[in-house]
Amino acid sequence: MMLRRSSVCILVILVAYRSVLVSGGGTVGVAYGTLGNNLPPPAQVVQLMQASGIKNAMVYDTNPEVMEAFMGSGVRLSVQVVNGELQTLASDPDIAQQWVQTRILPFASTIDYISVGNEVLTTERDKSSFLYPAMINIHSALATFDIDNAVKVSTTHAANVLDASNSFPPSNGQFNVSVLQYMVPILGFLSSTGAPFMANVYPFLAYISANGDIKLPYALLDSVGAPEYYVADAGSGLVYTNLFDAQIDTLVFALEKVGFGTLPLMVTETGWPSAGGLEATTVVNAQKYNNNVVAHVLGGGGTPKRPAVPLQVFIFALFNENQKTGPDYEQHFGLFYPDQSRVYNLALRSN
Repeated sequence: MMLRRSSVCILVILVAYRSVLVSGGGTVGVAYGTLGNNLPPPAQVVQLMQASGIKNAMVYDTNPEVMEAFMGSGVRLSVQVVNGELQTLASDPDIAQQWVQTRILPFASTIDYISVGNEVLTTERDKSSFLYPAMINIHSALATFDIDNAVKVSTTHAANVLDASNSFPPSNGQFNVSVLQYMVPILGFLSSTGAPFMANVYPFLAYISANGDIKLPYALLDSVGAPEYYVADAGSGLVYTNLFDAQIDTLVFALEKVGFGTLPLMVTETGWPSAGGLEATTVVNAQKYNNNVVAHVLGGGGTPKRPAVPLQVFIFALFNENQKTGPDYEQHFGLFYPDQSRVYNLALRSN
């Protein structure tokens, strides 16, 4: 009973705090990845975030050292279940309850969201069948400790859950038929629990793969007041001044087509690399993109499809991470170098 009473207190504190965070506009956080062998220890990372005005952080596991560092810091956390844990958590509710009791409960006062897996339906399809049951088991475990209303459970999707042949203009957006059998139950779960649909949204990736069909100012949110870059969606009558809004609304239209058009949507990652060997990967472009996103979000603007709905966004990433694999630019999304000096300035306030 003592555990349950303390959990109720946690619930009240979390709900009150969250209402303050979202009042008057959207929220911006920063994704804190740890794929580097030269990164500062978590306690220093938290101090850096506090000094930089970062109030929300996404972390990619539930490392106790990292979680402990954020306790009492004033920085709100979104955490992830790593994909390798999904099968075990899906297989046994008791295992999920033990996971929640040891990984979440001691730190629950600072956690807002749990993402169960990252881009599972498109990058690790062999684990797709474990995703929904793992989400159910974790949510049930949170309910056991009376924190299911304070800590929301979702899962993060890549943009390629969409059907690439029906992703332009946004009103054509629909999910790839290959993910629907897994997606629809997940969307029903999110709807019933009040959790957001989570997606990684990268205009940068669309831009570099478009063979010149997307103009750089449109991708950088730098085309406001320049209608020659705008894109009109004949299907909806909406006009898009930037690719970021267009990508979000493509997901919203896809959600609408399967009956979940009112689900809240959280952008769990967006960013632009400052280096990496491509013409577009410059410090100037990275600074411009991320500052434009922050100003757009904190200014209270939604998207053309949802103009009155504030956005929740995480900028990727806090540091350049030298152990990330893939193209060279993957190691250069950071706002900071590992020595904690800035790659460029990011204004975490609206004008």
